[in-house]
Amino acid sequence: MDTELFSTHLKWMTQGTTLFGEGLLLLDPEEHERPSLLESWSVSHLIAHVNSNARALVNLTVWASTGVENPMYQSNEKRATDIHEGAKRPLTRLMDDFHVSSREFYDGITALSTGQLDFKVKSARGRDIPVSDAVWIRIREVWIHAVDLAVDIGFSQFPAALLDALMDDVVSGFSVRENHPNLELVAKDVSRTWNLGTPDLAVVVEGSEHAILGWLLGRGDGSNLNFGTPQGLAPILPAWL
Repeated sequence: MDTELFSTHLKWMTQGTTLFGEGLLLLDPEEHERPSLLESWSVSHLIAHVNSNARALVNLTVWASTGVENPMYQSNEKRATDIHEGAKRPLTRLMDDFHVSSREFYDGITALSTGQLDFKVKSARGRDIPVSDAVWIRIREVWIHAVDLAVDIGFSQFPAALLDALMDDVVSGFSVRENHPNLELVAKDVSRTWNLGTPDLAVVVEGSEHAILGWLLGRGDGSNLNFGTPQGLAPILPAWL
């Protein structure tokens, strides 16, 4: 395990947890039923999902510490039901549970030894991963869903190194999908380019790194980007996850 990278990930996770918590404080109690940026999910559904994710990742730390299989979720159906039922709780309780569940995961992952952090568990999608990767999973949850709260938190507020890491991860995620688009992503503000798919067929997408990331993640319509397509229209993207 790369201990320096793990330490960086723990720092990003802590910062993202703080940011999400700050976003919660910007919510009025009456806002829990308003839509989040995730289609068909209210703010309460979003918070319940983030809380459920923390406890699912705690399961992986228990698996690594005991060697006894302990999957993130019993089933997709149980996962959906738990989120739906959790969303019925008052906003104050959801907020309290966010801090409790986040701390439970932090305590669980940092209690593992270096050897235990290399222990292989399964992600929610059934991939074999070292349990240390659970921190990166949590990073994506708290940072991206902080934007989804729709309380004026944006990708432009993300640390530069985290933006780079998320871009690398998202492009890699798209690359293994059968229906991925062919893109040349040019972040002019940081002079970086990511290539996805067949270069000869690639549509050039230019803009700031944070705007490109938001568009790739479905959190933006691309109106602040330049597309090398007829009429400058944005290509249709499949869901990232």
